[in-house]
Amino acid sequence: MQTSKKSTSEIHNLDTTEYSRFPEEKNCFMRALYDKDFPFYQQDLLTNMTKWVDSGEKGFSRLDLALYAASWTIDAHMPFAKKWFPKPSLKDYIPVEVVQRLPNEIAKEDLTKYVKRAGKFLGASEVGIAQIDQNQNWILKNSAKMIGSGEIKKKENVLPEGVNHAIILIIEMDPSGIRCSPGFLEVASVGLGYSMMTSLSVSLAQFIRNLGYIAIPSTNDTGLSIPLAIDAGLGAQGRNGLLLTKKYGPRVRICKVFTNMPLIDDSPDLEFISKITNYCKTCLRCAESCEAKAISFEDTPNNIPKCSSNNPGVTKWYVDTNACYGIWVKYSTDCGNCIQVCPFSKTPTKMTSDEFWNI
Repeated sequence: MQTSKKSTSEIHNLDTTEYSRFPEEKNCFMRALYDKDFPFYQQDLLTNMTKWVDSGEKGFSRLDLALYAASWTIDAHMPFAKKWFPKPSLKDYIPVEVVQRLPNEIAKEDLTKYVKRAGKFLGASEVGIAQIDQNQNWILKNSAKMIGSGEIKKKENVLPEGVNHAIILIIEMDPSGIRCSPGFLEVASVGLGYSMMTSLSVSLAQFIRNLGYIAIPSTNDTGLSIPLAIDAGLGAQGRNGLLLTKKYGPRVRICKVFTNMPLIDDSPDLEFISKITNYCKTCLRCAESCEAKAISFEDTPNNIPKCSSNNPGVTKWYVDTNACYGIWVKYSTDCGNCIQVCPFSKTPTKMTSDEFWNI
């Protein structure tokens, strides 16, 4: 594996005259809630869901939906996971007086080993560590949430002083569900991944807090997962706009923990990044599978955004996420065709819901 201290910013030619930290309210999910100019304003995965359940279409049955919804349970009902500084409690199965002690003197080589082992133990498929650059390019400019009908509240993201590492955690998504794209069972694999993201990130954060350090758990919030994962040596960005990993391709979810624990950073895997870039130039399977035509057919990556939800200033294959979101609304799923057809996902053929339930 050829690694380098060359960062994601350098690999993707970050242009400081064009690039600025991405504000959370600019993503499609938020814009659908408040932006009247967004093509799918006030539309989401629930919009057509009952219609699909009643349609009789294979892959969209109530049985399939029941698993789809159940898979999201932990992610949907664990608000504790979003807290940066939860108050220590006796319910944490550790004396508060121990948690509040200063960290023990442990070499950062050992702390790195312990964190990676803990991440794997708690459910991660892969673990890497990235340095947060001084400009915090991959940290979201602000967080956003709805506080009323069409009303949004924004808060600037400011990491606590000394928090300069991101622990990146990769979770494999179940291949059988992904093979059922774009039906409800595909989203069951995604939802289970999200629930695992929530459980994993908050559990690892608690492990780090119990050792006396700051730890901020993060799923899709706070920071941009893909560039941080590239910095952590965990993969490369493909034509479909997703992180491709060596073992699972884009069939993964990503979560993070931001911390001030002294750790040894990993580096981008330049050999794998070059392999993926060259492969994606001629493969085109994800672009051909995309009903929304949201994925670029262009020969090489460039720095030209495709829609109003893109963030300009880096060189990559941009995805028209507005159009992609429209397919999500249409099918009441997150589609997943571009993941299923990717050769690196190792899910070469589609599967029916009957085949899924008969495994």
